[in-house]
Amino acid sequence: MSFISEVESGIKSLFTATGNGFQMDPSAGYSHIDHWIQQLRSIDQPVLRPIVAELETLRRHIDGNNPAGMSQAFQNLGELTAQAALTTHNFSGEGDKARELSQKLIAAAGNLRHLASTAVAR
Repeated sequence: MSFISEVESGIKSLFTATGNGFQMDPSAGYSHIDHWIQQLRSIDQPVLRPIVAELETLRRHIDGNNPAGMSQAFQNLGELTAQAALTTHNFSGEGDKARELSQKLIAAAGNLRHLASTAVAR
């Protein structure tokens, strides 16, 4: 499984965990986030450092059960991923996969915002 495919799978399970009424064990998301941080740090490219920082922010929001913060972090991650993909053009399609991943992160952010507002309204 490629790293991008692994991240997509992780986003789905992380979204399910965070979107489940925001009453979950934070460790459900930590393993994905920690793995992504480790992978991105090992690549050690300056364009990825803001993504690592935002993943650490997302981790703090999950720990604090802050749905608004989680949705903003997903939004920021989507935008940062799109920026990182701007200069990635190759025949393996990594740039296209990263841009698609960016869209999924932004969609997850919108869904989390909706869930967060619904949870507050109850």
